[in-house]
Amino acid sequence: MSPIVFVVGGVVIVALLVYVLRGNKSAAGHKAQPAAMTWKVTTVTQETPSTVSFEVDSTLDFKAGQFVLLRPNAELPWRAYSFSRAPGAPLRLTVKRVEGGKASTYLTTKLKVGDPLEVKGPYGVFVVPSNFTRALFVAGGSGITPFLSQLHAQAGFGWPRPITLVYANRSKAETILRAEVEALQKDSNGKLEVIWVADDGSESLKGPLTTEVLTAALSSSTGFDFISTCGPQPMMDNVREVATKAFPGVHVLEEKFSAAPEGSATGPSHELQVIVDGNPKSFPVKEGEHVLAAARTAGIGLSAGCEMGACGVCRVRVLDGKIDVPQDSCLSDDERGQGYALVCVGTVKGNCKFEPAP
Repeated sequence: MSPIVFVVGGVVIVALLVYVLRGNKSAAGHKAQPAAMTWKVTTVTQETPSTVSFEVDSTLDFKAGQFVLLRPNAELPWRAYSFSRAPGAPLRLTVKRVEGGKASTYLTTKLKVGDPLEVKGPYGVFVVPSNFTRALFVAGGSGITPFLSQLHAQAGFGWPRPITLVYANRSKAETILRAEVEALQKDSNGKLEVIWVADDGSESLKGPLTTEVLTAALSSSTGFDFISTCGPQPMMDNVREVATKAFPGVHVLEEKFSAAPEGSATGPSHELQVIVDGNPKSFPVKEGEHVLAAARTAGIGLSAGCEMGACGVCRVRVLDGKIDVPQDSCLSDDERGQGYALVCVGTVKGNCKFEPAP
């Protein structure tokens, strides 16, 4: 039996997502979008040269592993960031600067105590099931943030079940919140095993996390019935491949690490029509081009959030034609069957009519 792989959104640039079977997610789950909030930054801590953590003056009901969309001001794009603490603790997010990333660069170089943040959420289904027997977490770089939230939560539960964490970074010096992970491991009474990996050889295991390295790292591990991974896509692909061979039947949950790549708009052009408040608006889109990008080019504003298929803010209902959405988005099979699509990562191969989803 092959593993069942679930891929859900969330960046952890973020990140960054209740463990459920895809078929159990209903369309109703996206109908009521959380209202935007304003938070004020209360602390800013430099974790590494490229990473900061910050606390805010608010509370929020969320599940360990979930994320929020935020932006420091209206000139910057919304981006998804995971909480790096468990629910109930002071809210903290940890952000790593991404080359060319406007939001992450601002947050890691200009954010100050007292600054306001516009926030929406929480979002995501990257959470640990309550009934796992033994779990494997595989984190790459800032992909550690949702796992920190989950590990703190497990510590609060008294470490009911064993967890193995494979944590990979470019170097030991660039490891985000290393001391916090070490403290969790020490206090777990042996329930948390950590396998440290560094590309430069400064850890016990030399990366990157190829299938060969992962296979070697897990050669003595058995009994995993839940595996989750967050980090660069090639790393997550390798985790999936190793899981397929080593742990037949295991559930694998993935959190997207970065925004969806721009579509390759090289095909013929088609006409799309969106119905807004009963009024039709038409615009062209090329094959391979994301519907949201084409709408923006035409001056048509459509709701959007993470822009990587993770949060469902841009969900629409297709009335005629078809919008193709990648399988690794947060859209469930039930939602697809009911004609829903996500325009941020959706593409078309013909004319199409749609309306924003309620």
